[in-house]
Amino acid sequence: MVRGRRESLEQAAELRRQLKAEHGDDLHDALAEQWAHAGPTRSAQTYRAAMARNAGIGGGLHDIDLPERILDPEETVYDVAVGGQSDDTFPLLIVTDRRVLVTKDLPWRRWKIQREVPAAQIAGAELETRLLSGRIRVRLHQGRDISFRVNERTRSAEVAALLQHLAAGGAPPL
Repeated sequence: MVRGRRESLEQAAELRRQLKAEHGDDLHDALAEQWAHAGPTRSAQTYRAAMARNAGIGGGLHDIDLPERILDPEETVYDVAVGGQSDDTFPLLIVTDRRVLVTKDLPWRRWKIQREVPAAQIAGAELETRLLSGRIRVRLHQGRDISFRVNERTRSAEVAALLQHLAAGGAPPL
C-alpha cells in the first residue's frame, strides 16, 4: 500500500516538472485541467473538475483519495465549496446528484463525513455574509439546516446559487 502511494506521488511530481517546463507561469491552469480529468470513476472526474474551480482556495488540501473514500463511483459531483480553515484543514461542502455532504480531513480518519442529506431534502440555500467571512445555509424540508462557514464569498455564492437552483427544480449543470 505504501509503495503504491509513493509511486503515485513520484508520478505526480514528474508530471508537475513536465508541465512546469511546458507551461511556465501558466502551470496552475494546466494543472487544473489535468486534475479535472484525473481518476477512473465518474465521481473522481467530476470531483476534480469541481475542485479546479476552487484553485487557490484552501491551500494544502490532501484530497487525492477523497472520491474513493466517500463518494460512490457513479456519483456526479456538481460543485464543491471550501470552508474556512478548521483544525489545520479545510472542510468541504460537496453537492452531488444524490446528496449534499460536509466532510473534513481528520488525522485519525481521512475524510470523515460529518453531515449528509439526500438531495430531495434540500429546500433552498443562501450565502449569509459576515464581516470577514460568511456562511452557506442549506435549508432542509425537515430537520436542522446545514450551516457551513466559508471565507471565500464568490465561489461560495456560486455553490449556494446552484443549491437554490436545484431545490427550485432547475436542471443540473452539464
